[in-house]
Amino acid sequence: MIAAVEVHLYGRLRRFAEDRDPTRDSVARIPVGANDTVAAVTERLGIPKEELGTNVFVNGRYSRLSHCLHPGDRIGLFPNDMNLLYRWYFAPVGGDDHG
Repeated sequence: MIAAVEVHLYGRLRRFAEDRDPTRDSVARIPVGANDTVAAVTERLGIPKEELGTNVFVNGRYSRLSHCLHPGDRIGLFPNDMNLLYRWYFAPVGGDDHG
């Protein structure tokens, strides 16, 4: 079995999932290796940086693009037009302190 993460895509990012049925979840399973980050996974999916919002979640916690991933992690990605209004109330996990 290949080590992978599950990426849940929301809003206009749903188009990067294989199943684009609007009545179903938009989920991509992406292989990961040692030291892979959320940013690396978004690049593999082909998501342009300018479309990706600041709302990044790993295993249900607000996170950074520099967060290192582990097989089995669940990532939630939202586009830039669906940003969390009060993100400064949530301390991101993982990565450095510079976003």
